Amino acid sequence: MAQEEFTPVKAAPPVTLFPRSSAIQLVSEKPTLVLFAHPQCPCTEANLHELVGVLAETQNKVSVIVVFTIPDGVPAGWELGDLWNSATNIPGIRVIRDQGGREAHRFDVEGSGHALLYAPSGKLLFSGGITASRGHEGDNVGRSAVVSFILNGHAPVNHTPVFGCSLL
Repeated sequence: MAQEEFTPVKAAPPVTLFPRSSAIQLVSEKPTLVLFAHPQCPCTEANLHELVGVLAETQNKVSVIVVFTIPDGVPAGWELGDLWNSATNIPGIRVIRDQGGREAHRFDVEGSGHALLYAPSGKLLFSGGITASRGHEGDNVGRSAVVSFILNGHAPVNHTPVFGCSLL
């Protein structure tokens, strides 16, 4: 069980420029943080709590979007549940559906909890997880790096491992 908790998702390097073909909108006046999540992954709750921390520390200096990936063939409303409700109830976060993982493919992400921070120019600043392990919240390198990029424009690291379920 401990091995699973600390085993990251295998991940390809994400796209370094925000995909123009994406239905997700990049914000032009501040960084955009996109978190890909599986709506039924128990680890997602910890990621949502970390997003609350990012928002509290950065005081409206970032646009946050949670992208819930929905596999093709599941019943309508499959994604609606506690995690969806938790995400939609966080002030300052926009929640969108990713039917069939099309957006996840555009951004080359495969694991729930994969966060991507883009500068207003569309340049990738950070890619990785914002939890220290699967389903655990608290101080961690990923969240600290995201906050540092938002507040200072730089951070000691620009990627961290992702801990979560496969998106599809």
